[in-house]
Amino acid sequence: MWLMKQITTDNFLDGKVKLRQSIHGLRATSDAVLVAAAVKAKQNDSILDVGAGNGVIGLCIAARLPVQVTALEIQENLVQLIQENAALNDRKITVVRTDLFQHTDPLKGKQFHHVVTNPPFYDVTGAKRTNPEQSKAYTANFNLDKWLLYCLKHIRAKGTFTMIHRPEKLGQILTILEQKLGGIEIIPIYSKVGQPAKRMIIRGVLGSKKPTLLLPGIILHTQANKPTSSATKVLRKAKEL
Repeated sequence: MWLMKQITTDNFLDGKVKLRQSIHGLRATSDAVLVAAAVKAKQNDSILDVGAGNGVIGLCIAARLPVQVTALEIQENLVQLIQENAALNDRKITVVRTDLFQHTDPLKGKQFHHVVTNPPFYDVTGAKRTNPEQSKAYTANFNLDKWLLYCLKHIRAKGTFTMIHRPEKLGQILTILEQKLGGIEIIPIYSKVGQPAKRMIIRGVLGSKKPTLLLPGIILHTQANKPTSSATKVLRKAKEL
């Protein structure tokens, strides 16, 4: 087991969320804040964060409005950090440690208003990470289809699913999501004007019959490499995307 010897406490959403995280392990990025902002939650809704890491997505949603967060995570060190971060932010998070690819599902039969996930992105062959925690968190050495199907089975009727991923995975992702979701919205994330999108947020509603839409994207930086006003509202002011 990887021992996290050095921990930092970092601010997100202009200090509305404080996050303890390992210097050499999993580090939260703007991806987590963006996908949290895309969850169309209402007060007291139930949220399931699949592959929760250090808990930042649930904490960012809870900073926007009161919700009931359940965090599913496989790594023991990260489970501990989720619990510490919940206490640090005076939030209640139900933490479930499990491997979602195992036959036994501790959440069997449970469904949530919203399921959100920021799954591993990178192919194993393209990622050189010596830290076991980072390797599990960042590399896609798993079946993405099964990951998505697990998420879908825990959405209640008319509930939502929200995720962030790389654009090149869009075809594979839609093939799975369109089996259960409608009203799917695709939101490209651009670093700057004129650059290809490096990320995309995809969200949809269980059982909806509405068509799939490609929405205007969000641009994170100006040509002078300053945050755009739209990015500032989401990444600092805790506004919904």
